[in-house]
Amino acid sequence: MPKPPMPKPAGKVTVRDIAARAEVSAATVSLVLRGKGNLRQETRETVARVIEETGYKPRRPLARRSNGRQFALIVDDITNPYFHELFKGLDRTLGDSGHYASMLSSGDSIERQSELLHELWDSDTGGVILVPATGTSRQDLSAFENRRHPVIMAVRRIGESPFDYVGANPLAGMQLATDHLIKLGYSKIGFIGGFKANYAYRERYAGFIASLMGHGLQYHANWLIDGGSSREFGLHAMEKLLQRDMPEALIAYNDMVAFGVMDAIRAKGLTPGRDIAVIGYDDIPEAALQPAPLTSIATPAGKLGEIIGQVIVSRGKEAKHTAPIDITYSPRLVARMSCGAKRDNQIAEACVAGATT
Repeated sequence: MPKPPMPKPAGKVTVRDIAARAEVSAATVSLVLRGKGNLRQETRETVARVIEETGYKPRRPLARRSNGRQFALIVDDITNPYFHELFKGLDRTLGDSGHYASMLSSGDSIERQSELLHELWDSDTGGVILVPATGTSRQDLSAFENRRHPVIMAVRRIGESPFDYVGANPLAGMQLATDHLIKLGYSKIGFIGGFKANYAYRERYAGFIASLMGHGLQYHANWLIDGGSSREFGLHAMEKLLQRDMPEALIAYNDMVAFGVMDAIRAKGLTPGRDIAVIGYDDIPEAALQPAPLTSIATPAGKLGEIIGQVIVSRGKEAKHTAPIDITYSPRLVARMSCGAKRDNQIAEACVAGATT
């Protein structure tokens, strides 16, 4: 039975406090904080949840090790497996250069994100990689535009800004997903997940609508549900859709939402890919392991992490003297059974022909 949320203690929370609450060792907590170790996903999620509940703040992870520098990756959701892959690629590249990385969580809070950035800014950190919290604007980051340390926006933009950016193209990725479903013969297509205040959501929404309009198809407001990016959100959103006039196919904001969508479809006695087509986004490793392997838009997190590592090391103290770098990685479609391969032979052939795995 899950434990009730832990009230934030009056004193400073320690790693040992986190470990006791999560019923794991302090070493395990340390591995989760650093994004390392061969831990079960359930364990990582439990520790991450306790960290969020207690408002734990790690000590400044900024002591120098030899001549190497430490770089901080701040993500909005530390439980998302996509960011674990991003961290691995980043840490691998930094390690090759004699540096290292830490991963911190904003909990998708602009206030906590600001606190972490200020602490890092007052330290000797080598630089910051930021996956911005929902609703982050340039004004929220104005104090960090002086480039004393290099700052890279990762995965999602905040609109026009003076910061470096490395990520994929969400508009193009959504067009790939929508065009693929239309090619398979679907015309009633919905979009679940994400937050409207998130720049990546707006880009994906634009790609979705542009693709529908380009094919002369209508968009239905009842088939668009935003407000979350977790598996639980996907489950509940799909439960609502199953009580309405159903679309034939759905695109999820990310793979975690898609997993929840498919959970709800199966709970209703239906089959993803046969009764309702589903496409995810990110292509995390678990996508291929689902009961109906998930078609997804691949934005390879590990590769992006490697690119980010190369960029931030090369920036150093030169960053404030040069124009912002903008590296946009092209997404690709990875077609599997969930896109509708079981619906009929024609669609099965199309999915197999379009598969990139």
